[in-house]
Amino acid sequence: MHPECFRIGNFVIYWYGIFVALGVVISCLLFQNSAKKNNIPEDVSGRIILYTIIFGIIGARVIHVFSYYHYYFRNPIEIIMIRNGGLAIQGGILFGILGLVYGARRTKVDVLQTLDLAAAVVPLGQAIGRIGCLLHGCCYGRSSDRWYSLKFPFLDTRVEPTQIYYFIGDLIIFLFLYLFSKDKHKNGEITAWYFIFFGSFRYWIDQFRGDLIPNAYGFYPTQVYGIICFLIGAFWIFRIFFFRQKTI
Repeated sequence: MHPECFRIGNFVIYWYGIFVALGVVISCLLFQNSAKKNNIPEDVSGRIILYTIIFGIIGARVIHVFSYYHYYFRNPIEIIMIRNGGLAIQGGILFGILGLVYGARRTKVDVLQTLDLAAAVVPLGQAIGRIGCLLHGCCYGRSSDRWYSLKFPFLDTRVEPTQIYYFIGDLIIFLFLYLFSKDKHKNGEITAWYFIFFGSFRYWIDQFRGDLIPNAYGFYPTQVYGIICFLIGAFWIFRIFFFRQKTI
């Protein structure tokens, strides 16, 4: 664990922010490259990216604060301290999609095609961002005695390396969707599979988390988001392959 990149007086730059920003930049560059190949001008894709990032950051922070409401209720000023860490990927994705759809409609480009272009590259950005989580010490797992468990200085026991689980899962999703996007597929299919894979991985990995408080039914809030994402993707796939066929 090494959260600080450098410090100048009281001003600190954290590795978390650097890797999250790096993940966003790389995803945006890949998106623009794919958009250009699909005859979407750079200025148009740039505007779509801007809307997506703004919506995504707001959503990521809102969901993070909601997930740790017990802490932020006692420390409300910390809600606006984003540079200290604390962005929930679920909120970033869901709100980011709203921003992308808004941007695509404003620029009059195909919404489903644009969603697919983004869904194929976003998992790589997520994977890179997880390196920041590891260095920052957030999103850690529950106590574990596995040989590959991690030890953080602020914890008494070794824990599951959930940040590494997320990194591997996001990388697998990226490789599959990016390669699949190069093959023939239906409009919106890449996005639907993204929701299914992301939701499944999040639900499974989050059971190993040690920094979350379960709800009355024994689920972590992030697992509920995972279930919602999976159901959205499953419904989307059903609609693509069955509902549309019946209406032709």
